[in-house]
Amino acid sequence: MDGFLEMMAAPVVMALVLVAMHSHLGHHVVRRGVIFVDIALAQVAAFGVAISLLLGGEIGTDGTYAVALGSTFLGALLISRTRGKSERVPQEAYIGIIYAVCSAAMILVLTQVPHGGEEINHLLVGAILWVTWPTLLKTAALYAVLGFLLWRWRGPLDRISADAEAARREGLPLRRWDFAFYLILGTVVTSSVQIAGVLLVFTLLVVPTVMSVRLYADHRRHFVYTLAVGVAAVVLGAALSYVLDLPTGAAIVCVFGFLLGLQVLLESLLRRG
Repeated sequence: MDGFLEMMAAPVVMALVLVAMHSHLGHHVVRRGVIFVDIALAQVAAFGVAISLLLGGEIGTDGTYAVALGSTFLGALLISRTRGKSERVPQEAYIGIIYAVCSAAMILVLTQVPHGGEEINHLLVGAILWVTWPTLLKTAALYAVLGFLLWRWRGPLDRISADAEAARREGLPLRRWDFAFYLILGTVVTSSVQIAGVLLVFTLLVVPTVMSVRLYADHRRHFVYTLAVGVAAVVLGAALSYVLDLPTGAAIVCVFGFLLGLQVLLESLLRRG
């Protein structure tokens, strides 16, 4: 037990910090119907990391973070400009294209980098097991600032997420607020993807929110339930990774999937009962 606490304390606390921030953003993502925007931005950030590695940078350095953040800001701008381009083409299609192109570009870039295969694996599943307390504190401080901005701008952001057309009729500049939201989301994703990897970042944003939306209509209950689910999945996934010597990020993702499947099964059984 002492060995588990000593080794897993920082990774578990970091995962809980990620859960708290991503859960709030996940409600906006799901309500907007742009489910894959987070994994697309995560992939854009991963592509930026790959470019930095090609130029001689290293994962976790300020230079690599700056390149990844710049790439994500460009991705946020592109995604915000796709709203309303064509009624016949949903925004999710453009988001999928951005994801696919950046995924392919990342692979092409990393084939030119020594140990590129290992770097691809790192960007997919992360290295949360090796997170340090200084990195955790820096990430928590950044998320606190971004969380304040989300709270400060909650009025227009909530109206747009709930009903974009009604917000447009009220005179809200949708693309401007979309860009602000995607900048925040992109900054969070850029910070998270180097720690947790693309797969865990996507899971943290979407799975807890989907589980809560299936049960509750009240936004406040959503946040409490997503936090509870997140804590359970993180602790259980970290424990399994420690006992079975598995990659921590991948173990947490699988636990989230198991909990979602279990909830769906229990809901079905209760409806039959």
